[in-house]
Amino acid sequence: MNLFLGRGCNESCAFCYAGDYFQGAPRVARGSVLDHIRTYAGLVAQAPPLPQWSDTLDELAMTLFSSRSVNLLGGEPTIHPDFVRIVETIHENALGPIVFTNASKPERIAAVADKLWSITVNGHFADRAPALPFDIRRIFANLPVRPGEDVVEMLRKIEGAGIRGVFLAFATPVGGADPHVFTPDDLAEMQRVHQAALDFCTDHGIHLGYDCSFPLCVDERVRQTQCTSVPVMDEAGNITICGGEYAREEGKRHVSTFASLDEIHRTTHGLIEGLRALPSRFAVCNACPEFNQRCHGMCLAYRVKPGEVAAR
Repeated sequence: MNLFLGRGCNESCAFCYAGDYFQGAPRVARGSVLDHIRTYAGLVAQAPPLPQWSDTLDELAMTLFSSRSVNLLGGEPTIHPDFVRIVETIHENALGPIVFTNASKPERIAAVADKLWSITVNGHFADRAPALPFDIRRIFANLPVRPGEDVVEMLRKIEGAGIRGVFLAFATPVGGADPHVFTPDDLAEMQRVHQAALDFCTDHGIHLGYDCSFPLCVDERVRQTQCTSVPVMDEAGNITICGGEYAREEGKRHVSTFASLDEIHRTTHGLIEGLRALPSRFAVCNACPEFNQRCHGMCLAYRVKPGEVAAR
């Protein structure tokens, strides 16, 4: 599960997908998220044996497989006033906390380092990773890339920090201040960026993985879990889907209204299927035989909502 934690950040990255979303998000009472975590943990505890890792698992099984992990996202989760209590509550309820961070608060990480499964650092701040009181072998980098950026320079920073696993991501148009996000017009440039990243990681012994925003038209050999299908919970306890929460506010349901973990996943999968029935903002995607097959359309946030007119 992804837990959107916090309503702000101590950095102002132009590529940030969450900037606009968190500006208008409502405030919630401090500490209430702890009860919502316990409710979710109860559903996990009552579930039948969860699927094990396998390349043959379908999308629903893959998201069930990941149900015991709780990815703390932001904003910047470590600046949340209850960050330590939240990690402790996740751990106490037999779930695995994973923090996605800009690594600016090593003292907050130190307070819960023995309870974290792993840490994923924003690759643009990879030079901060060695200061984190955590085994560098369990620190990974998520690297958002935009057209024209020097991906090799960024990978050198990641390598210099001692990080050996990188997840490549492309900017999506959900939020942030940068008007130039990845579109099909940038395909040739992003193929160049990917090849440069692949060559560097191969030559330097770095594992190169892929974020769900990585589209197949850049490289059809790429295989990944479609993390848009992983349920998202906000601080108020509302469950929705990654990418889709920006387009389907009416699809949210409180965690307390679900009778089982399976019901959560079938509900969120249904939301995804509804969004996938909508056309892409880009005609070239709609014409692609892989659209809504192996490719989920670069990101569900690129869908044309009912009543809207496609931008191109």
